[in-house]
Amino acid sequence: MSTTKRLLIQLKNQFEREDKKHKLLGLIWLSPQQRYEILKEIMLPIAKKA
Repeated sequence: MSTTKRLLIQLKNQFEREDKKHKLLGLIWLSPQQRYEILKEIMLPIAKKA
């Protein structure tokens, strides 16, 4: 699980360095924090099971 948390922190740092806005399916803009929270919700429960 620490590997998953480390990966999430790396992704969060990468998201925060990006300058361009990213749109989900071209319609919805997600902030770096929103993208991080979505990935965290998906990945942490899976990491706990492993």
